[in-house]
Amino acid sequence: MPDTVRHSSHVVRDLADEVRRQKALVGMDGPKLMDGLRESLAKVLASDLTEIGVKREGNHIDESRYLYYDGEIYISFDHLPKGKYVPPHDHGVWEAMGIYSGQLNHALFERKDDGTKEGFADLEMLDDRMLETGDMMMVAPPSEIHSFTALTDDTWSVTIVGGHYKPDRNYFDPENKSYVRRNSKDLKRNNMLKSAKA
Repeated sequence: MPDTVRHSSHVVRDLADEVRRQKALVGMDGPKLMDGLRESLAKVLASDLTEIGVKREGNHIDESRYLYYDGEIYISFDHLPKGKYVPPHDHGVWEAMGIYSGQLNHALFERKDDGTKEGFADLEMLDDRMLETGDMMMVAPPSEIHSFTALTDDTWSVTIVGGHYKPDRNYFDPENKSYVRRNSKDLKRNNMLKSAKA
């Protein structure tokens, strides 16, 4: 095994260990989780990830690889297609992202309504900015809704998920204060069909 592959695999395992440690220390507190993961994630972002990982199906992307998976947390390496707008959506779990290369326009939202009226959602935008290589962000309840658009062809991210995505996710239209619920299996199937036609 080449030294670069060995080193990259080692720093990914260290990050996974730190994720478990931080989850035990701070639970679902997004800002504290991000603070605790920052140093380990920075080491992964500075590593050569081009030769490691196992292909996975992504909901909004065509190219994604598991760098680590243990049934409770996972770390993936994801290529985000330039110009593809991913609308505001929720996860049901926290997700951290670090930009490995390129640029990503990212917006973070919080839901202000109580969720009792089907199809209605009142979102407040908390953050809207461009993320560049080395930048990191956290999406965690109650602010677990985000949208993004890659701005360059070479936009890759490292994504850490601290549990399991909920199978049915909400996709929001903030301007019209509405949402639709979509199943992740349907999203993956549609993504595969689009890839096959391209």
